[in-house]
Amino acid sequence: MSDVEHTAATTAVPGVPEPLQQMPSDVMQISDKMILLTWLAFGLTAFLLHKLLWKPILRAVEGRERSISEALEGAESARRELAEVEARRRETVARAAAEAREVTERAVREATDMLTRAEDESKAMTQRRIEEAQRSIAAEQHRAIEAVRSAAADQLCDTLEQFLRHELTEEQRRAYQQSVVGEVTA
Repeated sequence: MSDVEHTAATTAVPGVPEPLQQMPSDVMQISDKMILLTWLAFGLTAFLLHKLLWKPILRAVEGRERSISEALEGAESARRELAEVEARRRETVARAAAEAREVTERAVREATDMLTRAEDESKAMTQRRIEEAQRSIAAEQHRAIEAVRSAAADQLCDTLEQFLRHELTEEQRRAYQQSVVGEVTA
């Protein structure tokens, strides 16, 4: 297209303000120069945007992708570590429970053994005391029997002596006393 000068329109367009109607009509004319400058401005803008804005945006997006992938890997690693820690915790709890059961069973066995020993010692002590008491009772009983025999012998002797004094002769009395003393001592 060529550069042609156009004059302002002479007829008024209703509803369009006066200053706009007096503008030259070639403002909206497309020329080769205008197309070339437009494409040049577009290319320069695209180049500058690509160099100055697009590469930093891509680097930022790539950095963000890397940080997200690293965060995901870290989260997966943390999940694995958490699973391992949980497994170790369960194993530790199970081991502690088993040890607690063993300690409890051992304590029950030891307590049972102690009770059995104490019961046996108590029975043995009771048996010893019963035997001592029986020996003591037997000794006391023997002493009492001896005392009763002695007292009975004395009483009998006194009674016999009184009886014999009255009825026996002296010789009969001595023979009788010797036989009674022989029976008492035997």
